[in-house]
Amino acid sequence: MRKLYCYVDESGQDTKGRIFLVSVVITEKEKDEISDFLIKIEKETGKRLLKWQKTNFDIRNDYLSKVFRFHLLKNSIFFSKYESKAYVDLTILTVAKAIYQRAQGDYKATILVDGLNEKGIHKFASGLRKLKIRVRKVRGIKDQSDPLIRLADAMAGFLRDYKEGQNYAKKFFQLAVENQIIKEV
Repeated sequence: MRKLYCYVDESGQDTKGRIFLVSVVITEKEKDEISDFLIKIEKETGKRLLKWQKTNFDIRNDYLSKVFRFHLLKNSIFFSKYESKAYVDLTILTVAKAIYQRAQGDYKATILVDGLNEKGIHKFASGLRKLKIRVRKVRGIKDQSDPLIRLADAMAGFLRDYKEGQNYAKKFFQLAVENQIIKEV
């Protein structure tokens, strides 16, 4: 049985439904190698533990250039954009759509969601099971505690910038699509 690890973050609750974007990073057995790579480039680029919105553009450019060329991230980053305030339900739906894209055969998924509290864990797991996702575990995670959740944060911020038409994001989005790293679900 394959083990999937899904790291989930969102952006846009501050827009009150005008734009809500969910990013999901899915890994399998390559999880540790990807984590090591991310830690290395966080140091090299100066991004370190910074949230995406607090990262300057030179660092963003350097970080994205490295991430979107890393072969182990192929078919690993998924996202959906919505115009709604149904934040939890849409996050659950996006995770399910991402897993359907990535999972083949027998799997169990561990879902790690930025900022999810104890109360939300049950609702999240139940919602995924209703969508026929084979859940091993759901838990909340702080966005600074793991390089893969920091990647999910960076992708949520980057993809929001892209959807809002920021110029720097256009070339990187194209690179990510060409290298089959990002997919909208």
